[in-house]
Amino acid sequence: MTTPLPQNNSKRTRSMIITLCIFIVLGALWFSYYWFYARFYEYTDDAYVDGNKVIITPQISGIVTSFSTLDADFVGEGRVLIELDKTDAKISLAFAEAALAETVREVVRLFEQVRDYAAQIEVRKAEFIKAAQDYEHRKGLVEEGGVSVEDFEHAQAALSANFFLLRAIESQYIASVAQVENTTVETHPLIEKAKNKVRDAYIFYQRCTIKAPVSGIVAQRSVQVGQQVQVGQPLLAIVPLDQMWVTANFKEVQLSSMRIGQSAKVTSDTYGKDVVFYGIIAGIGGGTGSIFSMLPPQNATGNWIKIVQRIPVRISLDQSLVKLYPLRLGLSTEVLANISDTQKPYIPKSLPDAPLYTTPVFETQELGSEELIVKIIQDNISPTFQGNRDL
Repeated sequence: MTTPLPQNNSKRTRSMIITLCIFIVLGALWFSYYWFYARFYEYTDDAYVDGNKVIITPQISGIVTSFSTLDADFVGEGRVLIELDKTDAKISLAFAEAALAETVREVVRLFEQVRDYAAQIEVRKAEFIKAAQDYEHRKGLVEEGGVSVEDFEHAQAALSANFFLLRAIESQYIASVAQVENTTVETHPLIEKAKNKVRDAYIFYQRCTIKAPVSGIVAQRSVQVGQQVQVGQPLLAIVPLDQMWVTANFKEVQLSSMRIGQSAKVTSDTYGKDVVFYGIIAGIGGGTGSIFSMLPPQNATGNWIKIVQRIPVRISLDQSLVKLYPLRLGLSTEVLANISDTQKPYIPKSLPDAPLYTTPVFETQELGSEELIVKIIQDNISPTFQGNRDL
């Protein structure tokens, strides 16, 4: 007769089988999740918003007379930020304008001097011809006694003197022509030199007004009214909201399949999980963060301990969403990179030989100087002046 198994052993076996099945199912689910999804993504929460920070510095030394913005203000490109005292700049510009006007009159005198020497040459030629005629007339009469020897010698001396006077005035004419040849009043070297002094003084005057080179949020303002500032001294910073990206510090073990151009999803602590910024891996750093620190590690020492290193990875963001949800430098973010496409390059292509960011603000400092120069030249040329005509 067979003895039946105890009921509690049967329940225990059934529980073990159920538990084992649950573990198998969970393992299968985890393996499926890893195989079909998780292995194609790398995640890090060691990521921060990065971007350009434009430091505003003066191009000249001076005393601050006014500033028109505070921290956290938004300023547009070209907006006046700071004014420096313009007294010295006004005086320098006035000196340069007067020097140009004086130079214009001097160059006009040089042109007129050429015409004066040309006229003197004609006078000297006439006098030389007259002296030659007197000499020839007396040469034939001196032997016949028609004129005295003294009179003949005077005629001979007058001919020689007029010849050398003609030579001298011709040399002066050539020298004066050399000072104005192949040029005009407007393009004369002396005028060009004076023009450049006006431009330099004009730009010096314009640099007393400090403008925003980019649009963005003002930060780190330290300038005060009455402060003496020096060339290159930081006065404030502007953070352009359209020049931001995310720097994600991935572990070195996460980089084997990471490539340039792979997509990434970014969420920030500011907006939470509801706002997802879509980005592209734009670059993988050339070294770990520790190697570029102030005190790089010296692993050759005897107390070396291996630490998993991190490499900064630059994630470019879709600017259309950034405009709706503006970011700030240094904000904490989380990055999930899709590394499934390993056919993309590991090293980015060489950048084209062109600037990434530009500003036209400094180029406009010279605007208006040419109109000022033209006016000064026109005001100091007589209406009767004929220029280099017939020279």
